[in-house]
Amino acid sequence: MKLFYDDEFDAITQAVNDSGKTWKQVAAHIFPDMKPDSAYARLKTCASATGDQRLTFGQVLRLMAFCECYDPLMHACDETLHARPDRKAPEDEAVKLAEVINGAANTIERAMRAMEQLKARGGIRAVA
Repeated sequence: MKLFYDDEFDAITQAVNDSGKTWKQVAAHIFPDMKPDSAYARLKTCASATGDQRLTFGQVLRLMAFCECYDPLMHACDETLHARPDRKAPEDEAVKLAEVINGAANTIERAMRAMEQLKARGGIRAVA
């Protein structure tokens, strides 16, 4: 990952070049409704400062996800004086999700016990 980018076009170009994918593969992913050669030409135009077309924000997100390179994000952080983020580890996210699921299960279990106690005391007859 570069320390500095000339502009957003440099960041997009860097992401594609570092991805290990061809420009045509990336173009086909970004513009699936276009013929491969047309998609390639459009992506090259969008990645050029002198081009007359631009990628949408969503297309830039798709490009980063497909390429697994985040140079446009780092450039945006640099331009807005934000710290560059660290990437989340999938294992850490899985642990967090498991904690949320376990917490929800515990809450349901406690609520069910409270409901049974209420029924046992004759407080309610049936709950839909």
